Amino acid sequence: MRNNTGIEAATEVEVNEILGWPKVEPIAGGLPPVETFDEQLLPTSFRAFAVDAADRMQVPLDYPAVVSMVCLAGVVSRRVRMQPKANDTGWIIVPNLWGGIAAPPGFLKSPLIQSITSPLNKIQAEWRTIHEQAASEYEQAREESELRRTAWREMYKKSAKSGNPAPNRIDDALREPTLQRLIINDATFEALHQTMSENPAGILVVRDELTGWWSQLDRPGREGERAFCLQAWNGDTGHTIDRIGRGTIHVPACCMSMIGGIQPGRLRSYLADALADGPSNDGLIQRFQLMVWPDTSLEWHYVDRPPEATAEEQAGRVFRRLVQLDPENPPCYRFAPDAQELFVAWFRENEGKIRGGELHPALVSHLSKYRSLMPSLAVLFELADWAASAGSANAVSLDHARRAAAFCDYLESHARRVYSCIVTPQLRSAQELAAKITDRKIGTEIGNEGFFTSRDVYRKGWTGLDSPELVERAATILVDSGWLRDMPNETGPDGGRPSKRYAVNPRIWE
Repeated sequence: MRNNTGIEAATEVEVNEILGWPKVEPIAGGLPPVETFDEQLLPTSFRAFAVDAADRMQVPLDYPAVVSMVCLAGVVSRRVRMQPKANDTGWIIVPNLWGGIAAPPGFLKSPLIQSITSPLNKIQAEWRTIHEQAASEYEQAREESELRRTAWREMYKKSAKSGNPAPNRIDDALREPTLQRLIINDATFEALHQTMSENPAGILVVRDELTGWWSQLDRPGREGERAFCLQAWNGDTGHTIDRIGRGTIHVPACCMSMIGGIQPGRLRSYLADALADGPSNDGLIQRFQLMVWPDTSLEWHYVDRPPEATAEEQAGRVFRRLVQLDPENPPCYRFAPDAQELFVAWFRENEGKIRGGELHPALVSHLSKYRSLMPSLAVLFELADWAASAGSANAVSLDHARRAAAFCDYLESHARRVYSCIVTPQLRSAQELAAKITDRKIGTEIGNEGFFTSRDVYRKGWTGLDSPELVERAATILVDSGWLRDMPNETGPDGGRPSKRYAVNPRIWE
């Protein structure tokens, strides 16, 4: 009897001794390295705020840094515009941003987002109190107006009967107060559109889990909502909704910033499906320009102290000054002359990457969105420093343009990691199986060291390895890469179909 290697049947030990094992080849698709975040990339007024949150929660600085920048964009939105080119007045951008944090479950994504958005929630709470008072006054004025109108109608009837001149019509039209909003957590498509109609500056959407929202937009019948969200990313596109019973609601310029968390496993699965040629491959994912996937440190320290009140107050002051800008008359910023030169050089380099023909189409689409990201970051940095001081800002300085370019470099490394996980299900299963072997979670059972069957694997229910077919496909790749060798099949304890059996290359654990 011969096994698949052409060697006469022998015991496992004899096979291992007779055949020399090759060098193990790495499995393609591993995560590329990413840049760590440098606090100097943040505006001065937000550095202490972000560093404090990262230290108290023992999370990478990337988390609070990205959330802070999206919050800043959510506050500014349509209150300011930016003209990236010196002479092209046809290209004007709104500096709203979308971002996300890719991290495993339990790494405090939601508490971190809640901590950084705390100053905005305080502003919104104050606006709600003001609105409640205004609503109460409006209701009282409406009742008084209705009484006056009732009295006028009675007088009008009497005048008509007696032939006397009609009394002057009462003109006391009232306008119901609207609630100013900064943050929305969960809302229907129609409610979101309604809120934008009442808040022309735009709004910030905070999602606990981004993949849940993405999946909702993929469902049949949600095409209109998906198109609306794509327009809201632009920040300057109008949208009209006609509904029976609600009439017509028109928003001249929909504008939305967004931040949320996402688990790497779900991100991988979603990207594999969404970026295949189909209706979901419309650039929605690529609009999350501030998507980060940092390494999580194995080191952890117990920290128990109050938040730095001074740091939060400083960030809050910036937010409060910026929300006072008038979205009906937004100033339009441009680069200072030396900053313009830097932007042109950066723009040429970025276009070279986009048009070089060497990148995955999904990454090309992502980097194309950096055309607006870099000037958006630059003007946000300028505004943050202006709001933290008593000075004035007329143009985006060279320092802020440099910081924006460096921030884009940092984000590009994370984008390359995000899109590197776009692999076939078979290769993902091979990566999972390789990781289990490396971690000695399979192939090390006492009395059967160095061997395992497909049954040993799929019975454990690991993601991507929970069926005989998935295990055997993964093992095929590992055999080709020198990790495994096929062995004679092993019949199950109750007979039936034999389970595929594999020998593990001992050089894996050297």
